[in-house]
Amino acid sequence: MNIQPVTSGSVEARTTMSTAAEAVKRNREQAKEDKVTEQTTEAKENQIQPEELLQHIKALTDNGSYSVQFEMHKDTDELVINLIDSKSGDLIRQFPPEEILGVHKILADLRGNIVETQS
Repeated sequence: MNIQPVTSGSVEARTTMSTAAEAVKRNREQAKEDKVTEQTTEAKENQIQPEELLQHIKALTDNGSYSVQFEMHKDTDELVINLIDSKSGDLIRQFPPEEILGVHKILADLRGNIVETQS
């Protein structure tokens, strides 16, 4: 086993390495911040604006073949949008679908049942 004395050159090397390590750490933190900012901007761009949604609805109803109904679902108190054929009165599409609303109701009913409150 060889033991070598510490010289002043090794102190400089350690200082340089710690400075380089700090620079790498700063670069990684900056990259994380940039990524979060980019994801937030992308999410805002992908989100449909209410004005755009209303323009699409208006385009569907302009020719008179479709009508749109907005109502609150009785069990879940969520907004439901129905696209209806104006001539026959038949439901063409519902947003969100009835299946999703059913699952939402079941999950809401089960909420709080995980913890046993009686001993």
